[in-house]
Amino acid sequence: MYKNILIPTDGSDEAEKASKHGVQLASEIGANITALYVVRSRVTGVPSDVMKQVDDIDEWKAYGEEITQDVLDIAAEHDVSGKTAVTSGKPYQEIVDYADENDIDAIVMGTQGRDGIGDLLLGNVTERVVRSANVPVITVRQPKL
Repeated sequence: MYKNILIPTDGSDEAEKASKHGVQLASEIGANITALYVVRSRVTGVPSDVMKQVDDIDEWKAYGEEITQDVLDIAAEHDVSGKTAVTSGKPYQEIVDYADENDIDAIVMGTQGRDGIGDLLLGNVTERVVRSANVPVITVRQPKL
């Protein structure tokens, strides 16, 4: 069924819950996982004096490496093989492109992440992935307390 499962993460509680679900699924069916973090493109083509207002991309990449490794640590606890990837761009597009270009059979992701405060229903990134992906997308919802 699924041999390679993509687990996008942003380090949120929602993404952690989805990561655990994705790893458990991979464990049960003998699949591999890839933990993916996308450094969100914030500004392009701006003058250098404005660039001071833009977040340091190296810090975001380091953060991405840290949280994708956290997913691999969860995978190791369940004897699931995996790898990490950090890309940059529009999160939903990078997730879909990564799946298309890397033999991914399914995507497991949370319904809302760090930027989810104003998002309704699935959340902006998840909704766009669901609508655009060429593979099944399994969404994991965090219950409201």
